[in-house]
Amino acid sequence: MLNRKWLKGLLTMGLLVGGIGASAITAQAKRYAKVIKTSYSLVESSTYLNVTGKHALYNKPGTTKGAKVVKTKSQLKKYAVSKHGMDSFMWLRTATTNRHSVYLKIATFDHKVQGWIYDGKTKNPYVGVIRYQDAAHTVPAGGVNAFKTVTPSSLTTDEATGFYRLANPGTANDGTAKVYSTPFETGPFKVIVNMPNKASSADYANDVFVITGAETRTRQGDRWLSVQDLSNSRIAGVIRDGALKKIAPVSAQDGVTVNYVERSTGKKVGSVIVPFGAAVGKTTMDFGYEFDNQPGASTQYMNMPAGYIGAYSEDNFFGTQPGTHDVTKGSVVTYYVQKKTN
Repeated sequence: MLNRKWLKGLLTMGLLVGGIGASAITAQAKRYAKVIKTSYSLVESSTYLNVTGKHALYNKPGTTKGAKVVKTKSQLKKYAVSKHGMDSFMWLRTATTNRHSVYLKIATFDHKVQGWIYDGKTKNPYVGVIRYQDAAHTVPAGGVNAFKTVTPSSLTTDEATGFYRLANPGTANDGTAKVYSTPFETGPFKVIVNMPNKASSADYANDVFVITGAETRTRQGDRWLSVQDLSNSRIAGVIRDGALKKIAPVSAQDGVTVNYVERSTGKKVGSVIVPFGAAVGKTTMDFGYEFDNQPGASTQYMNMPAGYIGAYSEDNFFGTQPGTHDVTKGSVVTYYVQKKTN
């Protein structure tokens, strides 16, 4: 028969050992990070990002309690090289944890995918919302990098100096018939038709256009042209490359002659003939404001004489001068210039 005192000792020792074990397990339980700072939350933004595929996307900052994977690293790598514009991401919010980790809330342009992704540590150098491993800002510290949905494209001489009409006026909604606010799928914002008649561009088949710039959609690889309608000041925006046809040079009697006159001497130093194109419902052309009103854009179509610039002020420019509006076919208008000083 077992000694009761000896058995009681064993039980007591067992309880003590068990208690020590339980305490050790509790002490080793996972400790989660806590969010201690957040920025204001946006629904949409123009801060565009691309994922690197080095970090997964979570439903909440990845080291906090309850965080679950929304998209794996391998899934995000497919988004990184996608040819679909709506697969691009935008920044919506920033969160910082008590471990000095920074997470970004991001979403695709169509909001079909959204979540939190690691951005780096608070000590990492940064530009905007992107943190980097190096001071030169070349190596992302986290799972995202800066991204541009369009890249500038140089104009050819023909594009920059020519006058154009719509090649396919009509109702097509694929970028070949109408002028739009931006190229398709280059942002989360609604693309609108920048024409009074939203349904069809047939009304503007006779309008005269100039090309002021160009850009290529980064993901899709196609080129879009920035255009200005010299016949209708309410039409300006972008259209697909190839959607315009060049107008052959015209004689003075079939166009509008713009004479460049040196203001200080009254001497004519150059000229350009703009093809005539009456605005819909009119027998005249109203291009005064649009002919040179393109700060930062190409104006080679003006054929401005070398060494000269417009002799106008911000409040007194070509478009405010008498005779630049409601011009008829065969008209002659004067554009005053002055020599460049540097």
